[in-house]
Amino acid sequence: MLRFRKLRADDAGAPVWQDAPLTGLLPDGLDHINTHLMRGDILFALFDDERPVGLLTMNAEPLGEKPCCLIIEQIILLPEYRRHGLGRMLMTLAAGEAVERKIWFLGGRPPQTPEAEGFAKAIHMKQTDWFDDLLLLDLSDVEGLRHG
Repeated sequence: MLRFRKLRADDAGAPVWQDAPLTGLLPDGLDHINTHLMRGDILFALFDDERPVGLLTMNAEPLGEKPCCLIIEQIILLPEYRRHGLGRMLMTLAAGEAVERKIWFLGGRPPQTPEAEGFAKAIHMKQTDWFDDLLLLDLSDVEGLRHG
């Protein structure tokens, strides 16, 4: 059974992450999770039963002013879980977190791969004049987060 969960600081170093295939896909492995949790960043995980299969990492501190945005640093799913709308669901959780904080933009620097660029385009992340190096998702228009 698939379930999403916002990670807490006490999830750092949890045994479930230590030998998980997903951890091997992260830039610094288990340190990626631990560092971000200790820094207070926001992490949403997707589990299939007790196995982590997806992760979204979002910086807790907003960037910029007028507009300010929360930065999605990483979205990663095991290959067999991609293209099923689960990345959109992780982004929807991130959007909910941002809106609760009254921040109306999510920003990101997608890797220059066809998959990442296609995902960013599909959810309507766009280049703006506000930030040269970020794509932004305007949360006042969340059409891109709807599946289909």
